[in-house]
Order: sequence, then structure tokens, then C-alpha cells
Amino acid sequence: MNVLLIGATGATGQEILALLLGADHKVTALVRNPEKVGMKNVRLDIVKAEIEDQETIVKMVEGKDAVLVAFGPRSLEKSDAQETLMRNLVAGMKKHGVKRIINLSAWGAGSTARYSNPIFKLARWTILRNVFDDKERGQKILTESGLDYVNVCPGRLLNKPVRQGVRASVDGKGLKATMTRADLAQWMVDQLTSDTWIGKDPIIGY
Repeated sequence: MNVLLIGATGATGQEILALLLGADHKVTALVRNPEKVGMKNVRLDIVKAEIEDQETIVKMVEGKDAVLVAFGPRSLEKSDAQETLMRNLVAGMKKHGVKRIINLSAWGAGSTARYSNPIFKLARWTILRNVFDDKERGQKILTESGLDYVNVCPGRLLNKPVRQGVRASVDGKGLKATMTRADLAQWMVDQLTSDTWIGKDPIIGY
């Protein structure tokens, strides 16, 4: 597949990028700082752009089979970064007829808020309030877009090796609220070719 990856320099994005290249996908990584990608491959194109740069984002969507978003905020301050990114991505996908998008969200955002544990709920409405408000505005654009989206909602992420055994559900019942980034990355990449969770906000864990 020909994939546009957003967020390739982050901890989860790096895991995703390695998996995509390891599976022989062609990847265009749209990043703010190309020096932080840390990988070189004949199937990897690195494009520098800011999330506000709608012209570049729309252009980079052209010719892609799917978009994979692992973008995350770098500050807890009030922001519209995720909302802006999603608006520009959706515009590009509609213009160029690209339907599949896999987006990294979080357990406790949007429709999964009702299934969040008390600790997650407290964090969402205190220290992470600005982050989640922005995330939910972006998700609203995504869910109303008519695209074939999967809005992936993991719990707290750990920098540990692959464990496997990832499960998904709409309500998170029986799932642990932590998982490794490596397993999250693999699950997200798997959604490029699976229709099971299209148009849904799966909560994933073990």
C-alpha cells in the first residue's frame, strides 16, 4: 500500500513506521522536523510540513491508499492542533478520493468517555482537559466525514516490547487500561486491511 503517515517522529509513530516499511509498504511521512525521523529507506519519503499547511497536506494525500495518524500534542496548553490537522486531512482525502484513515485517539475521548475508569476521567477533566477538548473536536470532524475511519482508543501506553494478545471492544469491558506502544502500532497497521472496525471507536487492550 501507499500510506501517508502523520506523527512518524513520536514514540508510537516510530513503531508504526518500522512496521510499515518492514511490510514493504510505501510511506510518505509528513513531519515537522525531518531530522527526528531516524530512518532511511528507499520506500520512505519524508516531507516537512506544519499541520496548518493545508496546501501541502492536501497535496500529500494525493495517490495514497490510506492515511495513518499517530499525531499527538507536545503541550498541555490550549490548542487547536488536532482539530486543524483533521480538518486539513479530511479535505485532502475528499478531494483525492482516499477513503481509509486510521486515527490514534485515547480511551476516555468522545464515545469512549462513558467507559473510562475514574482515574482517566479525572485526568481528562483536569491536567489533560485541553488535549482532550482538542482531540474531540478533531474526532467530530472525522466521524462526520463519511470516510472509512477507525478511531483507535488505547489506554495508557508503555514503552515495552511486543506482548501480543490485543483485544478490542466498544465498551472496554475486561480490558486492561495499559498496553505497549509496539502492540498498539501493530494493531493500527492491521486496520489498513481490515473492515471489522470501520466507522467505530474501538477501545483496545489486553
